[in-house]
Amino acid sequence: MTNIGFSLPADKKVLKDEYQDMLQDYAVIYEVELSVTANQQLIKKLKPLTSSDAENKNCVWSLVDNGFSYTCDKNQTMYYVTYDTIKRIVVYEELAD
Repeated sequence: MTNIGFSLPADKKVLKDEYQDMLQDYAVIYEVELSVTANQQLIKKLKPLTSSDAENKNCVWSLVDNGFSYTCDKNQTMYYVTYDTIKRIVVYEELAD
């Protein structure tokens, strides 16, 4: 997941790894459960990257209920990440037009 600026910690359990092909469009959905230690590491990594700037909501991490959120539009490819720090679940979606 280097499209979000870094890789996830190695200590994780893959819950879903899905690729959907729709002619020139595609979708990648990746869902993982982090270990307790990996969860703490990722929280420390994301805290300094968060922004509360309401005008700049593209390609930034935001604080949301129970964790973090990321949305980015790069050259007609959308990246969505939700990270529930309580459940230790990260969901990554990459959608291309």
